[in-house]
Amino acid sequence: MNRFILYLFGFLLLAQANAFALNCDLSKFKLGKNIGNFEKEKIAFMLTEPIKGIESITLPIEFICQDKEAKGTIITLFFINDEVVRIIFQNQIVKNRVLFKLANSFYKSGFVKNQKIIDANEPEQYAIEKNEVYYLYANLRGINENTGNFLELFEIVDKKHEDAANKEAIIEEEK
Repeated sequence: MNRFILYLFGFLLLAQANAFALNCDLSKFKLGKNIGNFEKEKIAFMLTEPIKGIESITLPIEFICQDKEAKGTIITLFFINDEVVRIIFQNQIVKNRVLFKLANSFYKSGFVKNQKIIDANEPEQYAIEKNEVYYLYANLRGINENTGNFLELFEIVDKKHEDAANKEAIIEEEK
């Protein structure tokens, strides 16, 4: 009987740790996905071209996911040649480190939190490069008149396209 309770407790603990990944279907929100996979998003939200040759679409996570833990998260996708090359997740509403959890559980970024920085209420910033992909995370907290404000960011960038926006901005500036 004790063994059964131990297995049950272990299962519930594992299920809780993976709850975010299980409650949101983010399978198409990966680098390399074709813009054709985002027809519903293109209908509901405007596809823009912030820089020549780079298209983007911004949508709330609630459009694809009803998980209350992720409430208020905004997703921005960037496309070059109809392919996802950059994904940015932003949250300014829920202070539960939801994007850190997303980065590690679904995207397998491998971020390791620095508890000393968290305890000191300092800004957290982590960066990892794996398989020609940059994973970037920041959890920024306001100080002085901005106390109580925060911004959590998680960004995924295809290294092959990291300079595309910079190159286009320089071309535009030289005109």
